Amino acid sequence: MSSASTGFVVVVEFVIRKQFADNFDAAIIENAATSLRDEPNCEVFDVCRDPERPERIYLYEVYGSRADFDFHLKTPHFTSFDAMVRDWVAEKRVETFERISSHKKEGAR
Repeated sequence: MSSASTGFVVVVEFVIRKQFADNFDAAIIENAATSLRDEPNCEVFDVCRDPERPERIYLYEVYGSRADFDFHLKTPHFTSFDAMVRDWVAEKRVETFERISSHKKEGAR
């Protein structure tokens, strides 16, 4: 089995305090868009909601390398986002992975 990495994956789970849900949604969507636009090695930034527990938000991010993710953590848009949402978040869990394979159907969004 090949162990060659094709990217550095970050999965983040947030549990958002209900009174801040709309504000958090707007902030994370802006952060994702800015990351993709301004960071050349941010390849994927998906924002997902748990349909059974809408206060749970999941991020699936792919960077070229760990160094690219470390760069992301120091960008002004991320540090601003992180400070803004700190009190809106009841729980946060971050996991990292090395992507070993990626497949996407042609024409998929």
